[in-house]
Amino acid sequence: MMKPLIINNLEFAKKQLKLSESFEVSNLKRLSETLALDDKNTLKTPVHFELTGNSKQFRQPSLQLHIKTKLPVICQRCLNEMHINLDLSFVYLISDFAIDDIDENDEIDWLEANNEMNLCELIEDELLLAMPIAPAHENNCSKLSMTSGEKLNPFAVLKGKIG
Repeated sequence: MMKPLIINNLEFAKKQLKLSESFEVSNLKRLSETLALDDKNTLKTPVHFELTGNSKQFRQPSLQLHIKTKLPVICQRCLNEMHINLDLSFVYLISDFAIDDIDENDEIDWLEANNEMNLCELIEDELLLAMPIAPAHENNCSKLSMTSGEKLNPFAVLKGKIG
């Protein structure tokens, strides 16, 4: 288990710092419980992130977070393992009070200034929100997916035996 990444988000933004790291998805307990982590290889699935502080772009201290990973999940149609690629970007304005203009902009979020913000928790929250509710392959999964739960048309079965 890795130690939490704790930052002072306001200072990070004001000093325009940059942090780029990777860690194993198994370090994110809540997210790991939703994934198909059945062997040692998938437990080591990397989560890459880059956090950049900015104090000039929005006339307000801000953080830009970029997360990239490929997570193993179970397809809800064929029940086989599949991977979903997530390449996510977020912009957070840092302030002690809620900023009204943000509600109008879906591209920007607000984070309360925090001396001890847990970056791993923020990354885990964003990944959990980005996960599909019922992941499924984009194309036909397999024969199992086409027949599971479906009853065959009895006339189609008879036609196959006659013809």
